[in-house]
Amino acid sequence: MNNKVYEQLDPNKLENYLYSIPSVNDYLEIKRGVLVEEIGDGNLNFVYKVVSKINKNKAVIVKQSVPYLRMAGEAWPLSKSRMRYEIRALKLYNELVPEFVPKVHHSDEDMSVIVMQYLDSQSVLRYGMMKGEYYPDISKKIGTFLAQTLFETSFLGMESMQRRALMSQFVLNDELCKLTEDFIFTFPYMNHESNSINPITEKYVENSLRNDSEYKLSILRHKEMFLTKTDALVHGDLHTGSLMVSKDDAYVIDTEFAFFGPFGFDLGKIVANFLLNYISHFNTGNKEYQEWVLCQSMAIFKEFEKQFLTKWDEQDESSLLTHGYCNKEELDTYKKDMMVKIFQDSIGFCACSLARRSIGIAGVADIRSIADIETRAALEIKALRLSKLLMSKQSSLNKVDELEEVIRNYFAGKEYPENEVHQ
Repeated sequence: MNNKVYEQLDPNKLENYLYSIPSVNDYLEIKRGVLVEEIGDGNLNFVYKVVSKINKNKAVIVKQSVPYLRMAGEAWPLSKSRMRYEIRALKLYNELVPEFVPKVHHSDEDMSVIVMQYLDSQSVLRYGMMKGEYYPDISKKIGTFLAQTLFETSFLGMESMQRRALMSQFVLNDELCKLTEDFIFTFPYMNHESNSINPITEKYVENSLRNDSEYKLSILRHKEMFLTKTDALVHGDLHTGSLMVSKDDAYVIDTEFAFFGPFGFDLGKIVANFLLNYISHFNTGNKEYQEWVLCQSMAIFKEFEKQFLTKWDEQDESSLLTHGYCNKEELDTYKKDMMVKIFQDSIGFCACSLARRSIGIAGVADIRSIADIETRAALEIKALRLSKLLMSKQSSLNKVDELEEVIRNYFAGKEYPENEVHQ
């Protein structure tokens, strides 16, 4: 089907729309009835679960973008064309890492609609981690997804002309990139109406964050990196809320922010979300789970590096390198330097994410769901101070074990951001 006129779907219109798609119609047997339920957090899009009435085991997810930022309402216009980038990214991921993404049943860029596999045995990673649930090998799965997708779409994994053709499919995802520029790298570090700040936390923000020129300039350098680097196709919004998991598998969803950006961006964002969950469990007192979360967050870095270097070892020709240009010793030095740079960049992006999730428009339920504002403020300030510490240490950290030591010392009360005392 190829509709040329966009129409926003509601549950009644949706049934008729799906009926017009032969593959989906046959799968759900729509003539015999379907059940439509709106699901999702409603930040950007409408998301529906559609279940066959005669076979409850058959279901699909339908996602449609609307011409505004749903979390802010129609007063904040946003092009519905963002769905085309989600469709393109998800299709590409189905080619590169089909084990880590839902299957696409149908896509329609004109209607800004994608129909995909319903993950009936999976749940959102964030909410499982909030409950203290363990997921074996989750770090390995995340690290593998990142290594495979980033390498395969980078100047290390693709020939130049092929890669530029792929880049052209994502270059106009400008509005969602602008949201990232504003909400991760700009608004949280200034007085802006979009921020959502706990009044108790606000005093710390005014005194120790927004007046810290060195920290703000570090944020600005990462914004510059986000604006200028086109290393690989990044997911763009990878966090514990965009992972559907079970004990056995993990699926990455919500790819509408996909664009060509820095290697370290996704890596830093997902680790920040693990660290925010770690911080949230100071409220629950679950020290054993905190230890697991911290170990998993560090293991993501290690798995990514291992898998990324394995892919690189298997690659003979690429946009960047021509066989015979470097000898083994020269290439090994180049690889080592690049992996350190990616690691350091990811630490900086992690620091940015820790801050924006604590004081910006979109927090994390791990901490923002805590009703007592004093308890919540204490955790938010822990996250903000960790952000400052990581940003100040970023360029001196070359190995994951060194980062882990800094983080452990910080939470043990042995290390604080420069020019701060323990509060």
